[in-house]
Amino acid sequence: MKSPTSPMRPGSVERPPSARSIRNGNRQLLQLVTNRRVYIAENSIPAGNNQSNNSEQNSKTSPFNWLVNTTNAKTTNEDAKDVGEENRNNLKSTQLKHLIFKQLDKSPIEVQVRCVFMRVGEIDTLNERYYAEILFEASWEEQKLKGLQKKSFDPMVYWTPQLELVNGIGEIHDTITYSVRHDRQGIATVTEHHKLKGTLWERMELQYFPLDVQELSLSITTSHSSKEMIFVKNLRKPSGANRQVFTDQQEWYLFEHVDIEITERIEEYLEDGNNHSVVICSCHAAR
Repeated sequence: MKSPTSPMRPGSVERPPSARSIRNGNRQLLQLVTNRRVYIAENSIPAGNNQSNNSEQNSKTSPFNWLVNTTNAKTTNEDAKDVGEENRNNLKSTQLKHLIFKQLDKSPIEVQVRCVFMRVGEIDTLNERYYAEILFEASWEEQKLKGLQKKSFDPMVYWTPQLELVNGIGEIHDTITYSVRHDRQGIATVTEHHKLKGTLWERMELQYFPLDVQELSLSITTSHSSKEMIFVKNLRKPSGANRQVFTDQQEWYLFEHVDIEITERIEEYLEDGNNHSVVICSCHAAR
């Protein structure tokens, strides 16, 4: 049955060349189609009456005090024009400096990732694929929800990481839920929970002969560039694999440890040529 909450975009039935080598056209969006609104710019308040108030407030709280020359109290008409022109130039310079500092201070959003292999099914070494049920969590801070403990999260309104599955084969069932946690300072942390069920491609290779230790991985990237967001490992919540629910346990031994590898790649087919963060979650099975 298809997931009632999040239908996946069907991917290619052909396997990609590698879980670490993303081929164009095989990526599957881990998001509802209606949620494809991407906020590349800042999530700022729309311009309006509040803009002037915010500008005034920012000028009062700004750590930089740019001085404007108004020392001459008595001036002629020509001097007044010169002073007015100078003040306008200083104001433009001040706004430009604030804009430069604002751009320099803008850093990519850090998205903490966690992966739990809840169930690992049949490992098909001949066709280089395996079945798995995986819990993948992505967490980030949402400044717009700071101090708003009773406000719910709407993915149509707020920023989301726009995750994309790399090494999926065929249709992947994905159920998405959101949760918001506030700390004592009122800072809100949003978590996007994915429950993935389906077949994933993996290059089957022998390691440490004669013992076959096979890596089983989940590769996820994002449509955001690395200038906008990057993946980081969640250090508060560990990743892992459930050994109790393992279909091929008579033939394979599943290790509980899960490796989190974070890298970047360039989307060659995009004109901007930006890097995109990629996270590879891997568990290991031996026979």
